Amino acid sequence: MFSRKKFDNPYLQGNYAPVTSSLHQTELPCRGQLPEDLNGLFVRNGPNPMTPPKASKHHWFVGDGMLHGIRFEQGRALWYRNQPVSANGSTANTHVIGHAGNLYALVEAGGAPVKVDDQLNSLDEPAFENTLPRGLSAHTKFEAATGSIHAMCYDFKRGYRLSYVEIGADNRLAQHKEIKLPSQSMVHDCALTEHYVVVFDLSVTFSPSRLIRRYFPFAWNSKHQARIGLLHRKDLSQAITWFDIAPCYIFHAMNAFEDHTGRVILEAMRYDRIFDQNKLGPFGEALPYPTRWTMDVGTGSVTEDRFDDRASEFPRVHPNLEGQETQFGYALGVGRDANALDFDQILKYHRRDDRVTVHQLASSKMASEPVFVPRADAKSEDEGYLMSYVYDQDKNSSELIVLDAQNVSAEPIACIDLPQRVPFGFHGSWVPV
Repeated sequence: MFSRKKFDNPYLQGNYAPVTSSLHQTELPCRGQLPEDLNGLFVRNGPNPMTPPKASKHHWFVGDGMLHGIRFEQGRALWYRNQPVSANGSTANTHVIGHAGNLYALVEAGGAPVKVDDQLNSLDEPAFENTLPRGLSAHTKFEAATGSIHAMCYDFKRGYRLSYVEIGADNRLAQHKEIKLPSQSMVHDCALTEHYVVVFDLSVTFSPSRLIRRYFPFAWNSKHQARIGLLHRKDLSQAITWFDIAPCYIFHAMNAFEDHTGRVILEAMRYDRIFDQNKLGPFGEALPYPTRWTMDVGTGSVTEDRFDDRASEFPRVHPNLEGQETQFGYALGVGRDANALDFDQILKYHRRDDRVTVHQLASSKMASEPVFVPRADAKSEDEGYLMSYVYDQDKNSSELIVLDAQNVSAEPIACIDLPQRVPFGFHGSWVPV
């Protein structure tokens, strides 16, 4: 699918192709039994170009945002709807999160967050009480102890800038620090620990030549020393502690934490190379593998270890345990061929012994990011559900599957048939009601 010999843009074909209709259907048909403690909204964002782009230049990360949501109440799927994202000049297309009773569509690279109502309509209202100095990030990290969210935000539209922000439980800016990063790196994600924000200064950097030629303006840079930084988030006056690592790129961190000795452990999906020859998207050059970095602040040393040989992306943990040591993580398997991805597995990582439990989909089906939803009365970390939109290539249709997170390899406990195809997209959230 991703062979560079083809002229056709793979990110405009098959289930990457956009949908053009906004639908609303109530009382969705369900096979199996939905748990009665599921009361809330499952919603996911992704790029969906509403006008045909130039295929030879179009990058998957570009395009109008489209939200796909399902509302649950006491064992029923009340409705499905999809709505485009557009307000105040922003078409945020990458993530959607709940914070302080609000719903926000997010995008990186300086784009403004878009406030969304509970029917997925975009609102012409300032995000985060109008306290942000500029745009946010596609990836925020939630600190359950304080109710704050944290992010690393970059912007290249008016000269490259990178900053750290914390938004408090009151939905207002709590901390902000500008960070000088001469490399002009693409800082897609970050990670959180008790004392640090983990900063990724990696091997994909701003490319003026690609911008001038109207391609996605970031490219592999073999001359840049890849490094991971620890920003002291409780004392922003301290210098960032940097650790040089082998050339790589990280889109998504699974989690990070500090162990009992004070070492920082980061687990993330590592690419050996990306955006080098391929200018249209993240796939086709290397596969991402789950990797663990251990950084010793006292000695300045860092080690790197791959902890599973299955390529995977879109990692998640329990939403209230970001920045803490967890027993489990979850991700989407992406197959064995970088030029023909196969999203046919949902993976559960058992961190204490690095075992992996696999949910295997039928050969015609491909899943999306699995989102962990804790049970209302959960007594253990993995007591809950995994939700994922699944596309059936044979039927050209989509469904939402609900897995028992404690028995991932079993058949779904419920499958909800959807009234239209849900294209492959990026990130979503469970927003309890």
